[in-house]
Amino acid sequence: MEGEDFLDEEVVSNVERYEKMIRNKTQEYFDAETLESIAEYYINREKPKKALEVVYYGQGLFAYHTGFLFRKSEIFLSLGKFDDSLEELEKAELYEPFNPELFLLKGETYLNLDIHAEADKCFEKVMLLCDEKVDMLFEIAYIYEDCSIYDKAIYYFNLVIEEQPDNEQAYYEIANCYDITMRYDKCLESYKIMIDLDPYSTNAWYNIGITHSKMGAFDSAIDAFDFCLAIDDEYVAARFNKANCLVELDRFGEAIEEYRQTIDKEGPDPITFCNMGGCLERLDQNIEAREYYKKAAKLNPNVAEAWFGVGLTYEKEGNTKESINYFKRAVMLEPENSEYLLVLGEAEYKLGQISEAEEIYKRLLDADPTMMEAWLDWSFIKFSLNDLDAAIDLLREALKIEPDCHQYLYRIANYLYAKGENKEATLHLETALILFFDDHFLLFEISPELKNNDVVTNLIELYKK
Repeated sequence: MEGEDFLDEEVVSNVERYEKMIRNKTQEYFDAETLESIAEYYINREKPKKALEVVYYGQGLFAYHTGFLFRKSEIFLSLGKFDDSLEELEKAELYEPFNPELFLLKGETYLNLDIHAEADKCFEKVMLLCDEKVDMLFEIAYIYEDCSIYDKAIYYFNLVIEEQPDNEQAYYEIANCYDITMRYDKCLESYKIMIDLDPYSTNAWYNIGITHSKMGAFDSAIDAFDFCLAIDDEYVAARFNKANCLVELDRFGEAIEEYRQTIDKEGPDPITFCNMGGCLERLDQNIEAREYYKKAAKLNPNVAEAWFGVGLTYEKEGNTKESINYFKRAVMLEPENSEYLLVLGEAEYKLGQISEAEEIYKRLLDADPTMMEAWLDWSFIKFSLNDLDAAIDLLREALKIEPDCHQYLYRIANYLYAKGENKEATLHLETALILFFDDHFLLFEISPELKNNDVVTNLIELYKK
C-alpha cells in the first residue's frame, strides 16, 4: 500500500471517530491538523455544511489555528459566499502574510467577484512566495479555467511550458482550452507539438482525430485514428470514433467492420449496436438492422434510439402498424425528442389516427413555434382532409413567426391555388421565388397539376431568367 493510501485510511478512520463522537455526544481528542484534514475530507466530497461544522468545532478548541480560516474561506467560496470568503482570508493574512496558499485562494475569490486586477496581483504574489513554481502555475491556470477565462488559463499553461518545454500535461490543457472555445486550428497546433515531443503518443493522435472530426474534416480524422490504432490496436475509443467518421462519409460497410471490431474488443454495447443498425438501415438491409436495434434494446431497454430504430425498419418496409408501438416506446423514454415526435405524428396520420397526430404537432409547436416540419406536416393533414381554410390558417400563423420562410410560402401558395384564390396564391409564389428560386420544385410535390398552370410556369420562367 502506497503512503497516500495509508493517509486516506487514516483520514477515513478519523472521520468515523469524529462522526461517532458527534452521534454519541461524547468527547474525543483531535489535534488541529486532524480536524483540518476532516474538514478537507468533507470539502472534497462536496459536503460544505459538515465541513463548516468541523471548522467551527476546531476553532472552539484552537482559536489561533489559521488553517481553519483557510478552510472556512474554501467552504464559503464553494457556496458562492465570496465576501465571506474574502473576510476569512483578510483575518488569516494578519497571521500568515507570506503564505502562497492564502493569495491563491484570495485570487480565486477576487476572480469570482469579477475583480480581475486584484486577482492578478494576488497571483503575482503567489509566484513570488512559492517554492514549487510549476505546480503553482498549474494551480493558477486551473483556477482561470474553472472560471471560464480561457485566454488567461492558456497564458499560465504557456508559462509552465517556458519552465518545462516537454510538459505534456500543459499542452493537453492548452489544447482543451482551445477546444472549448472552438479554436480548433490552435488546438491542433498544441497536439502537433506533442507529437513532435512523442510521435508514439496515442492520446495525442486520438485527440487530433477528435478535433478534426469536430471541424468536419473526417478524412483527416480517420488518418489520425489510424495512426493511433497503428501504435495501439486495442485503443477502442479510436476505433469507435473512426467508425463514426466513416458514417459521416457514407462509408457504411467500412464503418460496420470497425464497429464489429469495437464489440470484439470491448464486448456488447447498446450504442455500438444502434450505430451498426443505423449503417445497415442506410444500406437498406432492414432485417439485419432490426436485429442490431433489438440487441441494443435487450442490453439496455432505456435506450430510446434502439426502439426508434426498430420502428424505422418496419416503417421503411411499409409496415406502419408494426412500427408505431416502437415509436411510442422511444417517445416515452425521450418525450422531448422532436425527431421521434415528428415520425410518430406521421405514423399516427398514416394509420388514420388524426386527432392523435394533431395533438403531437400541437405539442411540438408549443415547445418550439419555429419548427417548420411540424407546421408543414400539420397543415398537410388539414389539406388532405380537404379542410383548406384550416391548412391556410395554420401557415398564416407560421408566417407570423417566420415571414421569410420560403417553404411556408411555397406551401401556402399550393393551398391557395387549390382553393381557387389565385391572385393571393401568385403573390405568395412570387415572394417564395424571390427568396429561394431553387426550391420551386416544392410547389409541385403537393400539387403536380400546377405544372400545367400557365401563370405558375410563366412566373417560374421569368424568375429563372
